[in-house]
Amino acid sequence: MDKKTLHVVYGYVNRGTLNHGLHLMDIKDEVVCLPVDFSYRHMPKDFSDIELYKASFVEGNDSIYNDLKALITIDYTAYDRVIVWHGWGSADLFALYLMSVIVDNNLYHVDIRDCEAFMAKHLSRNPMEPFPTMGHVAPFDISQNNMVSLEKPISDEEKNTYKEQWYRWTNSNTIYRFSDTHDGIIKAYPADFMDAAILEIAKKESKISYVAAHVMYKLNYLNIPDIIVFDRILELRCEGKLIIEVSLK
Repeated sequence: MDKKTLHVVYGYVNRGTLNHGLHLMDIKDEVVCLPVDFSYRHMPKDFSDIELYKASFVEGNDSIYNDLKALITIDYTAYDRVIVWHGWGSADLFALYLMSVIVDNNLYHVDIRDCEAFMAKHLSRNPMEPFPTMGHVAPFDISQNNMVSLEKPISDEEKNTYKEQWYRWTNSNTIYRFSDTHDGIIKAYPADFMDAAILEIAKKESKISYVAAHVMYKLNYLNIPDIIVFDRILELRCEGKLIIEVSLK
């Protein structure tokens, strides 16, 4: 079988962005994604079915599990290059760490911070966020800046460092693992780390959508998925710690 290039990125949306960007460059390589955000989901202790299921469980939806299992079981030896695209959000970095564990050879990466034109544009819009995520990248950023040319091999030393990070976090009992937009470092956070902000804002706002928006703004130095904020607000509501209108309108 002819060997090819495989591109890997975190998230379905980022996979679509990368596919579109490569299409604009007339590149027909395969693109797959890590479907799970390990900044808040269970991190598998190994790659057994039960651990992968725990990491991807969404009630009534097995597609995430199937996609995660498919990523883990790809025959990566069939490719000349496996290229991980990443920024510095924890979801991006966990994709990089995971691939360093499951790909033996021919592992490369594209670090979006290496693209000077993209970073100049990003910092002009987000001057306090020097560590962007793949979510900040548009298809035209990829094509116009020839971001594919930024690919570089991951050295054995780098790969070992990334592996150590993966095993460090999979052996941790922390609930949340978010990267700071100011320094790009993943840090652990307890279950109640946003409670004070939620309760303070809920004194002034009564709708869950307003409270969540203000909390996201207050904690904008972290790459926090909005679903985490909504879930925590609902947990506090169920615990009787605040009264909130759950309609999103």
